[in-house]
Amino acid sequence: MAEMKKAILVVSFGSSVESARVKAIQKVEALMMRTFDKYQVESAFTSNRIIKKLKKEEGIVINTPEEALQKIIGQGFQEIIIQPLHIIAGYEFDKIKKTMMDNKNPNIDIKLGKPLLFEETDYLKVVEALKTQLPDEKEEQVVILIGHGTNHLANGCYEKLQDYLKDKTLPVFVGTIEEGVDPMIAKLKASKYKEVFLIPFLLVAGEHVQNDLLGEDQHSWKSKLIFNGYSVKAYHRGLGENPAFQDLYIQRVKELMMG
Repeated sequence: MAEMKKAILVVSFGSSVESARVKAIQKVEALMMRTFDKYQVESAFTSNRIIKKLKKEEGIVINTPEEALQKIIGQGFQEIIIQPLHIIAGYEFDKIKKTMMDNKNPNIDIKLGKPLLFEETDYLKVVEALKTQLPDEKEEQVVILIGHGTNHLANGCYEKLQDYLKDKTLPVFVGTIEEGVDPMIAKLKASKYKEVFLIPFLLVAGEHVQNDLLGEDQHSWKSKLIFNGYSVKAYHRGLGENPAFQDLYIQRVKELMMG
């Protein structure tokens, strides 16, 4: 009897910055291949804008989750695990869920993994992973963790993460690109901190990190913080480059295999 064909579809938002794709997304995919060598590993991006940009400017073809899943199904795979590399269960995760539901098939076992922040127990795991990249604590220094932000209900995850960090008495403020730097500056002014250490709470250090957070123009977080008198240091990597976060994604897949 032929062995059942198994695949893992790794889905991220994507990035148009090559170094960000190589260091974060492809790193996680390569780890999936090594860890689960009985599975074929495929990838997809949820951002249509990035998919179009890469095709037009670099001739790189990336599948949408729909295209990738249909390709895997067409190749006769009977067990498919879809693992998102997203951090919260926002609109991008909704897209993946819809893709999975649209392709339901009684003869194929399709399982969907969870993003990083989904259940209560996930917050402590993320805090532990974050600790591996936090700078040494200094009296007047605070870490600012910057997520993307969204108008989806899942935006509440950032606030919840802030509560967990506070419980652990870690000097970390959580902000989002969508909310902007001004509320963070107000928060800093009400605190004792004079130095800030910026850490992107994003899978990749792509356009957002290079421009919105650490860009040299006057509108970036870094520039505005310096203008307001703060000393600024920054971590120029996405979460996908940190082995502790890579491991969290591996654990997600293992949970599905056991379940």
